[in-house]
Amino acid sequence: MGKRHELRKKRIQKSRKKRNVILITVITFAVLVSVFIIYQSLKPVGEIKALEPVSRPETDGLTMGNPNASIVVEEFADFQCVVCYQFWKSMEKEFIAKYIATGDVFLKFVPFSFIGEESVQATEAALCADEQGQFWNYHDMLFLNWNGENTGNFSDKRLVAFASAIGLDENNFKSCLSSNRHNKEVQDGLKLGRSAGVTGTPTFSVNGQLVYANELFSKLDELLGKQ
Repeated sequence: MGKRHELRKKRIQKSRKKRNVILITVITFAVLVSVFIIYQSLKPVGEIKALEPVSRPETDGLTMGNPNASIVVEEFADFQCVVCYQFWKSMEKEFIAKYIATGDVFLKFVPFSFIGEESVQATEAALCADEQGQFWNYHDMLFLNWNGENTGNFSDKRLVAFASAIGLDENNFKSCLSSNRHNKEVQDGLKLGRSAGVTGTPTFSVNGQLVYANELFSKLDELLGKQ
């Protein structure tokens, strides 16, 4: 009877010890999750570069220029892409002045968000900005504040800060971004690009023919008889 009592006592102690270990593990996990959430909420937004708006001819949603132009250019781009950033920084202004402002080219921006989750989030944010008629200014904010691929640069906090910096209604923007309601458009852009043969960004479809950024001007000059 004494041995059985002793064994029963040990089993009870072992069971209690196991429950305590589980309880401590659960509490520790909950504390770690809480600390992470608090850290994320307190993490600074970082530097936000101010945008100087540029003149863009005949913008409408994700398009720009004369819709009746003889040349239609579709720009497949990812907001995280380094070459897209370089095109925006070094070539886009000339592209607009020489070909779009003249009425020769109608441009359609097609998101091809393939690099990572931040690419998708940035594109959804740009489409939320479009709801307030500010796609192109937000497009410029994303590239102006570009800082590499998958670096945490396009966190939700920074995406909201970009919206505030260009005067968007922050509450409406946040509601849009958190809803992910533009995700289908992001996926549609990927499907469209892949069906057209796009494998990287930026790629330009000029009246249906794919060219890269370094070929774009010469192709347009050829079509316009400038060569």
